[in-house]
Amino acid sequence: MKHLAWATLAFAFAVTASAQPTINSGGILNVASYALAGLPNSSIAQGSIFAIFGSGLGPSTLAEATKFPISTTLGGTSVTISAGGQTLQAPIIYTTASQVAVILPSTTPIGSATAAVTYQGATSAAQSFQVVASSFGIFSLNQQGSGTGIVTNTNYQVFLPTSTALAGDAAIIWGTGLGPVSSDVNAPTPGNLSTNVAVYVGGQQAQVSYKGRSGCCSGLDQIVFTVPSGVIGCSVPVVAVTNGNIVSNTTTTPIGTDASRLCSDPTGLSATQLGVLQSKGTLKLGYIGLDRTTNTNNLPAAFGGGTTTSDSGSASFVEFTPTTYAAATNGFQIASVGSCLVYDFKFSSTSTTLPITLPVGLDAGPDVTITGPNGTMQLPQDSQTKGSYDASLSSGSPPNETLYLSPGSYTINNGSGGADVGAFTVNLTVNQPLTWTNMSTIVTNGINRASGVTVDWTGGSPGTYVTISGGSIMEDSTGTSGVFAFFSCLAPVSAGSFTLGPNVLLQLPASTVLSEDGITISLSSLSVGNGSMPTQFSAPGLDYGFASSTISTSASVTYQ
Repeated sequence: MKHLAWATLAFAFAVTASAQPTINSGGILNVASYALAGLPNSSIAQGSIFAIFGSGLGPSTLAEATKFPISTTLGGTSVTISAGGQTLQAPIIYTTASQVAVILPSTTPIGSATAAVTYQGATSAAQSFQVVASSFGIFSLNQQGSGTGIVTNTNYQVFLPTSTALAGDAAIIWGTGLGPVSSDVNAPTPGNLSTNVAVYVGGQQAQVSYKGRSGCCSGLDQIVFTVPSGVIGCSVPVVAVTNGNIVSNTTTTPIGTDASRLCSDPTGLSATQLGVLQSKGTLKLGYIGLDRTTNTNNLPAAFGGGTTTSDSGSASFVEFTPTTYAAATNGFQIASVGSCLVYDFKFSSTSTTLPITLPVGLDAGPDVTITGPNGTMQLPQDSQTKGSYDASLSSGSPPNETLYLSPGSYTINNGSGGADVGAFTVNLTVNQPLTWTNMSTIVTNGINRASGVTVDWTGGSPGTYVTISGGSIMEDSTGTSGVFAFFSCLAPVSAGSFTLGPNVLLQLPASTVLSEDGITISLSSLSVGNGSMPTQFSAPGLDYGFASSTISTSASVTYQ
C-alpha cells in the first residue's frame, strides 16, 4: 500500500530553486483537498499532511522520505512551525523547488500559526495559517481534491467507472486530517481515533467501521465504510464530516448495480457505452447545450438590476482516456441523480496553480450552426481551446434584449465537419420552463449553511431532471481577491423539491454582502433549472454525441 500512498502524494516540478525561498500567499493547503484559504475546511489539522507552495523551497528534483523515522530535514529543506508560543520542526515527506509536503506535529497548539521554509541556509518569510483539531481532506485522482476520489476496495484498488463499487461493499476513503496521534514520526499509528466522523455517499449517511491512521504511513488516514444501498451512478459524491460541522472536499466514486461493475447515469453514459472506454482505452464524446437563464437581483436598473433573461449555446468535443475521464468527474460534469458536486476556486493575480490532466480537444469544424423558430445562430470554435464552441444567443443590452431560445424544435449541425469530427445533424426540443415556487422566501431569508434549505418547484417536463446550483463568493477587504465555491445538484422533476444539506452548504464560504448608497447586494446566487433529457447523435470521429437544453431561474441570495 505504501506505493499507492506516496504516489498519490508526490509529484515533481522541474523548477530551478531561487536563492531566497518564498511561500505563496494562501499557499499552505491540506495536501489531499487543496481547500483554499478562506473556505470553512481550509484549516490544517493537528497531525495531518499539508503542502506548502512557493518557489526556491527545495531542490529542482524530487527528494522523498523513504523510511521511518521521517526526518525534519530533507534535500536541504526544513520547515519551522510557530504556534502558541512554541516552535516546532515539521517532518518532511517530500520537497521540490515549488512544493514541500510536511506533517503538522500533533502537539501543535490550536489557533493561529505560521510556517517558514529554510533551504540551503536561506529562510522564507513566515506565512500564516490556522490549526484545528480535525479538518479532513480526501485525495483525488486529479491531485486537486475534486473528481474521482481515492476510494478503494479492501485490496486497495481505486473504484473506477469500469470497476465500480456495489452496495454492501466495504470501501476505504484515503485522506488526511482526522486529528492528532501520539507519534508523528517514528512509526505508523493505526487505530480508531476519537474524532466524530460521518460519511455521506450520494447524500446518504454510510456506516463507518474504522477512522484512523493507515497502517503504512504517518499522517495518512483511512475511513472504512459500507457502500449504502439505493445509490448508483458514475459520479456519486463522497464527503466526510468531522466533529459535526467540518465538511471535507467533495470527491466522487462510481457505484454500479451488477457483477459487470460498470456504472451508468440516466443523464450520461450507459454501462454499454462506458464499456467502449474499457475496451478501446479511449472515448470520444461530443456535447451540445442550449441554455436560457432568467436572473433576479436588487441592483438599480441602470446597473443591470431587476430581472433579466439571456440565452447562450455551447459545444464541446473531446477524447478521454480512463484517467482523464475519471479526473473530469464524468463526461458531462454533473452529479448523479439525488446528489450534489461542489467545486472551489480562488480569484487573485497570485492564485496557486495546481496540476490537472485534461482530455484532448477534437476539431469539429469552424462553427456549430443552430436553426430554430427565431432563425439561425452560430457557435464559433474558441481560437484558444480546440474542440470548444460557445456564443451568446441574445442580442442587444438588458432589459431590451432580443432573445432566441423560445420553446420549440431546433436543428443543430456542423456543416461539413472538421479534422477530427465529421458532419452531424441533431434535432433538439427546448421545453417549457418550471416554476421555482419558494424563490422569494429564500431570497428574503437567506440560506443558513448549517441548517440547510429546501428548494420547491412545480411544472417542468415529465420524466426529466432538475438542476439546483449555486455559489458563494467571499472577497477580501480590497475586493480584488477571494474564494468562490460552487455546487451543482440533480433531482427528478417529479420530486417537486430538493434539500441542500449542511454536508453540501458547509463547504461554501459565508457570502460577501456589499452595501453602498442604501443598496445591499449579495455576490452569491442560487439557480433552479429544468433540462431536457440528452438527445443522442452520431458523427464520424465520435463514439457518442449528446445534446440537451436547460431553462433556469437564478436569484441573488446570501449564504450565512
